[in-house]
Amino acid sequence: MRVLLLAALGLTLAGCNTTQTGSPTASTAPVAAPAAATAEALPPIYEPLIDMHRVNPTKYARDLAECRQQAAPQEAAARAARQQQAAGTAVAVGAAVASFIPVSGFRQARTMYHATGAAQDVGMATAEAGAINADQATADYALVVNTCLTHKRYRVLR
Repeated sequence: MRVLLLAALGLTLAGCNTTQTGSPTASTAPVAAPAAATAEALPPIYEPLIDMHRVNPTKYARDLAECRQQAAPQEAAARAARQQQAAGTAVAVGAAVASFIPVSGFRQARTMYHATGAAQDVGMATAEAGAINADQATADYALVVNTCLTHKRYRVLR
């Protein structure tokens, strides 16, 4: 029963960040098209602060879009690291919840204690590594966008 409960919990957590567009049998679009449409729907991870005095807003929007396109690899890395952080947190929380499962004997209780403790440690380490990678990738993304806008003669305030 415990194994079934843990398997169901693991499958539930694994399926949390998935999205499905349309039916699986009717999918004839290329794989890159839904990913591009999803990336466009997501809000930007960084918004530069620009001195807008004597700046054409439509030209700025076009230049900002070009700069964000240049920084797309850093944005993808930051989003992947945030997902890694969320997955690690989910594993740690799942292990903490699993530690409250009642067991019948001392040997099973000790095994459950060690297994859930190890899973919590792995989950927290994964979440911590994801947070560090996400912060670094976000800083890299901001650096690329700011540098690009500076080269296009905009005054970046932050």
